Amino acid sequence: MKEITGNYTKEVLPNGLTLLAISQPQSAVVTADIWVRSGARTEPERYQGVSHFLEHLVFKGSERLLPGQFDHLVEERGGTTNAATSMDFTHYYITVAREDLAECLPLLAEIVCTPAIPDAEFDPERLVVLEEIRRANDNPDRRIYQTLVRTLYGDHPYSRPVLGEPANLMDLTPALVRAFHRERYRPEAMTVVLAGGLSADQLLAAGRETFQHSTNPELVSPLPLVAPPGPVLPGRHVYPIPRLQQHRLLIGWLGPDIRALADGVALEFVSTLLTTGRTSRLVRILREEKGWARNLNSYFSLQHDPGLFVIGAQVEPQFLEPVEHVIREEVQRLTHGDFTLSELERARRLLISEFVFGTETPSQTCTLHGYYSTVADLDQLSQYRALLDTLEAADIQQAAQRYLGGDPTTLIFEPQ
Repeated sequence: MKEITGNYTKEVLPNGLTLLAISQPQSAVVTADIWVRSGARTEPERYQGVSHFLEHLVFKGSERLLPGQFDHLVEERGGTTNAATSMDFTHYYITVAREDLAECLPLLAEIVCTPAIPDAEFDPERLVVLEEIRRANDNPDRRIYQTLVRTLYGDHPYSRPVLGEPANLMDLTPALVRAFHRERYRPEAMTVVLAGGLSADQLLAAGRETFQHSTNPELVSPLPLVAPPGPVLPGRHVYPIPRLQQHRLLIGWLGPDIRALADGVALEFVSTLLTTGRTSRLVRILREEKGWARNLNSYFSLQHDPGLFVIGAQVEPQFLEPVEHVIREEVQRLTHGDFTLSELERARRLLISEFVFGTETPSQTCTLHGYYSTVADLDQLSQYRALLDTLEAADIQQAAQRYLGGDPTTLIFEPQ
């Protein structure tokens, strides 16, 4: 049954696969984005990295398509292809001229739903992924991020690298990866988002024709339950990082999960108040007035399980303590509601602009709708937009107090 809600049309096929169609008639292209409710968060600990490795192997073709042939067929029409694996999902997408969708969408469906995972491609592609891991481990920023999540998430899967560990990847076999695909890439675990320069009915028809016969006859194991992260021990931790050019200071807290959407949006307001633009609290004090820090930033990551609220700065060593003191002081001021209406409205304008600009292209639209449909509930997407308009100072102060009121975890990374 077709359901028209807001700017998208939704249809759930008899096999359980969800189709979303968003017409953007001004666009000459269409993006097709297949989202799978499977990522590093729920993969077996022994086989860490299998989700990302599978993403690579999917592009090695199907029974009908040779390795590399899919990319060639899309790109010779001027289209683009790509994919990404995260903790909570994996997705595969193409952007093509709207008149090429009928030709290219079945190709995308074929490699994602029925990949061959050929034995001959397995070991060479594993070397590619191992090299990707080596480069990531050699990157100071990646090492800093991985240390941050390991410190705050402890034993929770969010502390692991999405790319996996070399030892785990060496234990994988083609048969194991094929079994993982059969178990996870089932129609009922997939959402296909189609956005761009065709009508919603045309987009739905293309999706229906392509995916209506998708099936997986094998019994499926339920996704493993993941316990929430344990309490974070506050404190100060110092880590040496090779080839780091300047000290980094990161202060972090665990926030709400995506089910507490209003609190998550409130923390996005807090982040904007603190570090977005030259007149934001921390940028004005620490960079513009005192000159103690540069590249100040903060963010809150809204995820299936509790997200991270992080404030970061690049700092010369003599300013580490005063910068940390000011950050903690300003956060505490926000937990007591110490911000003005003009600051709040400025943050609101910035967040609304960011949301609107993030839906301009078909690929951005697919990302937004695919994310909410896969990680949360699609209804929350419209709630998110409404919350940007309606959240009041008291809501933001209460969320700041609830999640940022306690002692944070401070991480200092120094050049080795």
